[in-house]
Amino acid sequence: MRHEHKEISKILPYGELLRGFANQGYLVKSDLKRFLRDRGIFFNTSEKESLVPCISTLLLSPSEFDELREYQNTKEDNYKKNTSRISCSSDFKIIEALDNINFNKIIPEEGANFRLIKEPTIAINPNNRNKAIIEYEIERNDLNKSWYESTNVFKGEIEIEKISDTEIKLTKSYTSNESNYVGENILKNTLRHFKDKKIVERDQQLRKILFSDFDNADRIVFFYRLSANMQDTVFQFKEIVNLEFRPETGKNLPTEIDWMLNKSELKIRGRNIHDTFFIKDNKFHESLQFWEIESSFTFKLEKYEGTCNIVFGFKDYLTKGENAEFELNISNFNLYNGSEYSSKDKLLIKNRLLKQIERSKDLVYTNFLKYIQEKETIIK
Repeated sequence: MRHEHKEISKILPYGELLRGFANQGYLVKSDLKRFLRDRGIFFNTSEKESLVPCISTLLLSPSEFDELREYQNTKEDNYKKNTSRISCSSDFKIIEALDNINFNKIIPEEGANFRLIKEPTIAINPNNRNKAIIEYEIERNDLNKSWYESTNVFKGEIEIEKISDTEIKLTKSYTSNESNYVGENILKNTLRHFKDKKIVERDQQLRKILFSDFDNADRIVFFYRLSANMQDTVFQFKEIVNLEFRPETGKNLPTEIDWMLNKSELKIRGRNIHDTFFIKDNKFHESLQFWEIESSFTFKLEKYEGTCNIVFGFKDYLTKGENAEFELNISNFNLYNGSEYSSKDKLLIKNRLLKQIERSKDLVYTNFLKYIQEKETIIK
């Protein structure tokens, strides 16, 4: 999230300064149109190319600028989520397991351009003593940015849930590389704490969903089950709109796709990609390494309806290779009658949808593991 400049309470911008502030991507056109409407200025367009120049000609009162600042402060970056699990003993509750946990040294003492502005805090679910959330916020300083962009705030959280007598699930949510870095260190501290309390055995490690857990063909099956074949009461699949992949190195490719030879990275964007011949026909799957898929969905959550894209993948594959971790996030989020909702409302709805898709992903992954076990049994 863009955070306010430390002197912003002393600034009342106008002209070009106001144009730059209003033109941020973090101020959406529906907010700007609503702001102008409250001033008695009405447009038959919602495009920022028309709204921003108009706003830049105004002299704002302090309360009006505060209103724009509030629109800015409720806008967040996309949350990304990934999960891990670990075996545990049976005779404890999460609320007890987290007692006196230490969060020291989760940020480097030197050389970092970010700091904690909200120390990790633990919130216990009042209805479930075996579920807790560790929340934190960091502030990053970008000295090369404009006056309204130089300081950014990013949130993160770690959800810890004892899902059975012998297993703990940990879900990391983050919005930036820095909040991901802090989240990873919180996970390490939490694991160390559990081992010190003898809740987790010393030799246990977090089990993550990694690129190396799948062969090429199974990875495509997993992606398909998450998109075209996902059973979910909230989401309805429309189409695959983006794929990132490359041919398997060191393999002879089928004649139909030999044009891919020596390509280190391929991206396909468009409509109905799931009908592409080398996606539909599984004879090509062993020759292709897919690491990311983006699919479009319609959704209906209570009274809220709209469309969104969901990105599933191992986004760090090109840098981390086999150790890239699976994650998901929502992009291109649109609510029907979206102008009726504030940025804050949209953010809350979007985060609820992300939690819903995370639950569905867990079910898909559990069933997929059963599929792999059954396949291996048949082979033997």
